[in-house]
Amino acid sequence: MKHHAAIILRDGNKVLFAQRAATKKSLPNIWAFPSGTMEENESAEMTAVREAKEELEITVTVEKNLSTVELSQLGVALHLMVCTTDTPTQINLDQEEIQKTSWMTFEEFFKTFTDEQVGHGLIYLRKHPEIWKAHFR
Repeated sequence: MKHHAAIILRDGNKVLFAQRAATKKSLPNIWAFPSGTMEENESAEMTAVREAKEELEITVTVEKNLSTVELSQLGVALHLMVCTTDTPTQINLDQEEIQKTSWMTFEEFFKTFTDEQVGHGLIYLRKHPEIWKAHFR
């Protein structure tokens, strides 16, 4: 099973959601969290920091692992890492990875997008609001 770290970048009660690039082989145009595969000898925290630098050109601080979701159909364990940054307005996207971002609350996001438009981790969080509701109010 591969391990991925997803960056749940928070600014107050808003979260940064990202639409994957149309050219991505896996899940093109799908809304998800910025994320990446853990490399050898790398923790989920280290992956979140590295991927934030690569995909968003920002430095993040990891607050905690919100949850780890096993997506057995994909052979992936997704570590949902809650992060903050001192410069939320300074995000520069790697266009080969992410085509668009939006700051929303989880409630706004789930009202706007259907399961067909979002990644597996967000489908899981929609079905399990108890995981995020206490942390994002």
